[in-house]
Parts: sequence; C-alpha cells; structure tokens
Amino acid sequence: MSALPGNLGNVTAAPASGGDRIGDRFVQSGLLTPDQAARVVQLQDSDGLRFGEAAVKLGFITDKQVQAVLSKQFHYPVAAERSGISADLAIAHAPFSAEAEAIRQIRAELSIRLAGTGTISLAVVSPNEGEGKSYLAASLAIAFAQAGMRTLLINADMRDTGRDKLFTRTGDVGLSTLLAGRAAPTAGLPVENFPLLNVLDSGPPPPNPIEMLHDGALTKLLAALPGFDVVIVDTPSAGKSSDAQVIAQQIGFCLMLGRKDHTRLADLAATQDKMRTAGAQIVGTIYNEFKGGRARGGWFRRRRG
Repeated sequence: MSALPGNLGNVTAAPASGGDRIGDRFVQSGLLTPDQAARVVQLQDSDGLRFGEAAVKLGFITDKQVQAVLSKQFHYPVAAERSGISADLAIAHAPFSAEAEAIRQIRAELSIRLAGTGTISLAVVSPNEGEGKSYLAASLAIAFAQAGMRTLLINADMRDTGRDKLFTRTGDVGLSTLLAGRAAPTAGLPVENFPLLNVLDSGPPPPNPIEMLHDGALTKLLAALPGFDVVIVDTPSAGKSSDAQVIAQQIGFCLMLGRKDHTRLADLAATQDKMRTAGAQIVGTIYNEFKGGRARGGWFRRRRG
C-alpha cells in the first residue's frame, strides 16, 4: 500500500472560482498588505517558489496561515487554532503537506480495495504499543471526512483509557458506556471544523472489556448507528489481549501496521495469523518508518498485503 510524500500545496481540487488568485486571498484576509503581496510575487518569480512558500520565506506569514488560506480556497476542512485536535495530526493541521499526502494515498488505495463493500469498515491493528496505530486510525478518519464521506472514528481500546488523546473533546459517553447499555446508542461527538467526522472515545475502563465485546456487541452497536460511509476502529495492541482479534472479526476488514526498528517480523506474522483465524480480511500492511513517539514527520509504505 504505497504512500509516498507529495509536495506542499500540490492539490487536485479545483479553485473556488475561476481566476481566484491565492495572493488576493491573503490580502483580503488581512494577512498581507498589497505591498507585501507584490514583494512575495517578485520572490516567487525569481526563485520559482509557490506563493505561500515565498511569503513564509520572507517572514510575512507562517506555514499554518498558508494551510488555512489554501483550505478555504479549495473548500477543504482544516483544524482551527484551538480545535482540540492534536497538533500531531498533520492531515488536520497541514492538509497540503507531504505527510498528509501520504495519508491521502493510503485512503485512495483503501477506497479502491474496499469498493463495493457498502460502508467502509476497517479495524486498524498492530502487534504492540508505540507503532503509530492511533495516529494512523485518526489520520485516515480525518482524510475520509475531508473527502466528503460521513466518518465515525471509534477508540476501542477500553484497557488503556489514560493514554494521550488525539482528540481532547471526548464527552461523558464512550464505547464502554454503550456496550454496557448505560446509554442510548450515540455516535460520540462531532469534531469542530469537520462536519462529517464523529469520534466515539473508549469511555470509562470496564473490568471486563473482552466480555463486553462478545456476542457481536460491536456489530449490534454499529447497526444502531446507521448513515456512516466509513467506520474506522482503533484497537488495543494485538499482543496485549485478544480484544483486537474480536473487534476485527466483527468489523470484517483490518489494516495491519508495523514500525521500522520497533516491530518484530515474528510479532507481525503472529498478529496476521490471529486476524485470519478470526475471519477478518487483511486489506494491507503498512510499514511505518516514523521516528519518535508518533508518526509525526514520517511516512508510510506497503510492506506486504
């Protein structure tokens, strides 16, 4: 599942209207004066830069401001300054970056492979912690929502509810609450600036998460939440418990993830065997080459599958 970095600002959507120049938008938004815009154009022509790159090089604006203006020009959702979405999620904060382009290429290949299946339902699975699984699940959910598809992201790790949140707005009702029958089925909370994205967090940690998932509990919950084009489920590490296996069996399709210099091939093979035993179809395996605690600044490519 190839996903190579692209170029900043290289988007395929059509402009909002014919003849709409990006420099005019910076002036209209008050980020540049007409004189500054003229100086940017001079540097743009002399150095062969894009307008935004030239403006940043001159120190007139920031990369974040460029992303915001580009997003408005192409009607593309982007995270607000204080949206509650982690800055690690480049697809939300820098949607025209190379990192975001890698995610979009994974989205494109998943869309092709899962075409004709109705709702795209996918469990994101990895053998161990720290392999970028939550980052990938959240990034894909945002990417599908940006593509105009109503998307639900579920954090199904009911064992590790204390981990860092990629979305700070989680609400009082989570997956464990719903599976326990203590609240009516709900699709969690909408995400600011992303009208087609909902996030359902894991909820309070139950003493028996695996038992709560048995008897098709997740399948039944999703049946009570119709209307989504895409459902992405972030799972607990497959090496930690059998939760991921049960979740993948009910979702039907899973995307495997391994991390360079972190994931042992034996662990990856064992996890693949678990998914196949559960009857889940593995649509691909992403080899994550990021460095550090998250996939920030890294990219993905196909390992096998």
